[in-house]
Amino acid sequence: MDAATAGTEKETVTAQPAVDFGVLAAAVADAVTGPRAGRPQEAAVAVALRRRAEGATFTAIAEAIGVSEKRVRLWCRVAEQRDSRFDARGAKPRRVRAAAATRPQLGKMIGFRPRQELREQLEQRAAEEGTTLTNIVEAAVSSYLSRKTPNVGLLVKRQLRKNLAAELAVVGTAVAEQRLELTAQGRNLNQLVRLCNEGRVPVGVRAEIEATQAALGRNTEVLAALHAAVRTLVGLDEGDAS
Repeated sequence: MDAATAGTEKETVTAQPAVDFGVLAAAVADAVTGPRAGRPQEAAVAVALRRRAEGATFTAIAEAIGVSEKRVRLWCRVAEQRDSRFDARGAKPRRVRAAAATRPQLGKMIGFRPRQELREQLEQRAAEEGTTLTNIVEAAVSSYLSRKTPNVGLLVKRQLRKNLAAELAVVGTAVAEQRLELTAQGRNLNQLVRLCNEGRVPVGVRAEIEATQAALGRNTEVLAALHAAVRTLVGLDEGDAS
């Protein structure tokens, strides 16, 4: 082979068009979609393929986009089959720039299974912002943690329980007093009934019965007030069932 021919072949290789990762990602997504595995996001596949072509490791790519390393390897293998210009195995680790070296290292991957509706919302937001699902979830978690006071719900419940215990102690004392009063009225009624059964109707029995009836009426009013107070403490509406 002469120098002119070698130069021509070199120019031909150099002029080879670059890989379109968007088109390749769509082809990979179509190929890996099956009855058990849903269709992956083309944006995530494109990011994985581009980072692999730049030299990133499978582990780093998996942690960056929030999928398993096995999934990334599958995407790259299918991409290599679809486009011979993509060489996943031949990718060499890229040099770490000074700015990248100072970035905080990522921790272990956290996985969860969201509801289908929530996943669709996350995927839609990721598509609208042109980013990965991992970035959307991370931004949402960071925003939630920055605005919510830790354990505030537990502290409020403890304080409410403490206040409620004090209020119920007062109600309990009042109920105990009414119980003693009802016990005394019950003894009076038993004595009156026993005397009537023995034929010894005491003088003024009518007044005794009326007084006992009035006392029972007062007890009923007090118990109703206590019932309403307890309902107010626990936050029940007047229309709710007792």
